[in-house]
Amino acid sequence: MQSHWHNMLLFTHCSLVSLFLLSFCASVMRSSPVALADAEALVDTQVLGAIVIARHGDRLEYYQDPETYEGGRTETTALGEVESNQLGSILRSEYLTPTSPSYIDGMRSDLVDNKEIKVRVKNGGEGTVIFDSAIALLQGLFPPNPKNKIVLANGTEIVAPLGGYQYVPVETVEPSNDRSLESWTDCPAFEKHIKEFYSSDEFKEKEKQAQPFFKSVKDFVFGRPTTLKNAWNLYDYMNSQLTHNQTYAYRLPPTLLETARGLADFHETGIFSDKESGGIGNIAGRTMLHTILKSLERVAFNGDPLQFELIETAYQPFISLFHELEIVNAHPELKAIPNFASAFVIELRRGGPPDVRDFLRFRFKNGTGSGFKTVYVYGTHADIPLTEFIFKAKGGEIANNRQWAKICSDSSLTITEQLMDEVSFAARHQTLSTVTLALVAFLSLFIIRNVFSRVAKVATQKYKNVRGKSVRLEGDEVLNVDMTSAQILPDEKIRRV
Repeated sequence: MQSHWHNMLLFTHCSLVSLFLLSFCASVMRSSPVALADAEALVDTQVLGAIVIARHGDRLEYYQDPETYEGGRTETTALGEVESNQLGSILRSEYLTPTSPSYIDGMRSDLVDNKEIKVRVKNGGEGTVIFDSAIALLQGLFPPNPKNKIVLANGTEIVAPLGGYQYVPVETVEPSNDRSLESWTDCPAFEKHIKEFYSSDEFKEKEKQAQPFFKSVKDFVFGRPTTLKNAWNLYDYMNSQLTHNQTYAYRLPPTLLETARGLADFHETGIFSDKESGGIGNIAGRTMLHTILKSLERVAFNGDPLQFELIETAYQPFISLFHELEIVNAHPELKAIPNFASAFVIELRRGGPPDVRDFLRFRFKNGTGSGFKTVYVYGTHADIPLTEFIFKAKGGEIANNRQWAKICSDSSLTITEQLMDEVSFAARHQTLSTVTLALVAFLSLFIIRNVFSRVAKVATQKYKNVRGKSVRLEGDEVLNVDMTSAQILPDEKIRRV
């Protein structure tokens, strides 16, 4: 018996050592890339691909419930389509023009190669506005080209309609089956976060300061609640009317819209951010992170032709990503709603000799009236190595609907599920350091489970020897598992336009 317990203690000791090694490896691997990243010296970098997160263009008024963020109806406008088309033309000049310093090496620019580009469009709140904006952007990115033609067997030459219009496949992502692009609705934990923000001292103080504005704006919002909770809807209505209603534009004092925008920025930043990295307030950016990481994996892999991905969405992921990636620490001006047709671009670049690793450069363009500005993530002041970004971003990533459902139900993944996620991630990225970390984690889990299993077996056997029979509680055993959150949901719908 003493020998048995001695073996048990030995197993326990090994498991603790394994856990220590796990912690040590994780800390070393997360810190070592920073020491290696002398990206300040990067001069000659080759752009391998780009991921573009774009906000839709102008639209009519869009109401959002301040408590749940369920949206109302709205429609796109000709102005919005022009804005998105202009953004597409700018992206073309930046990434598809061989003379540009940001030209994506080897990507075809005259005629679209559908293997090289992927487009995902949020198809939830704001209805068709985001889809329309994506189509307008693609028209600017790949304008009509008379080379888009075929020759029939009889020698007849057929040019595509509209002088060679180029058709690009678009994936529409509905929140009913994929939460990656709209994760903040129907989420109880996020609604709890909203209520906590409304009850905070910061919110109450701001509301108190804003009372003079709320009194003066009543005549310009026509019965809409003049409260800080309704700040987004007040600003969006005023901004839409100022753009499309000439009579309203002549009557509205200029300072009122500026103040409304400031309050809306405060409101939306408070809702779609969190004091903690990986917090529920950043859920809009955390689900977007999975799409980003998955796309970077494809672009970085030489055997995959993907070089450009467009993600057309609303404003919420911008705010969350800027907080989750710690961009706002150096750029507090980004604690705000991005303008229509804004773009956040992640460039995958390969360094020149002697450091030929892959790096990421982040650029932001706030609407059509400004140029691209380079921003930095996680406190860095240069391009960040791809491996370092993956390690840091993975901690906040929400990778699938099942994980989203658990987070939204205010529960967390078990230790086993978290460690299995590490192994799965390592297998996908096939990096030695990640595989090592995941294997150490899995080994530790295996040893611990083995120890507990042996202890339980000994205890059970001892109890059987004393009692002579096993004890069973009355009633049926019930496995408490939410099967709806564990279902494998269908892929996104695909439209060809």
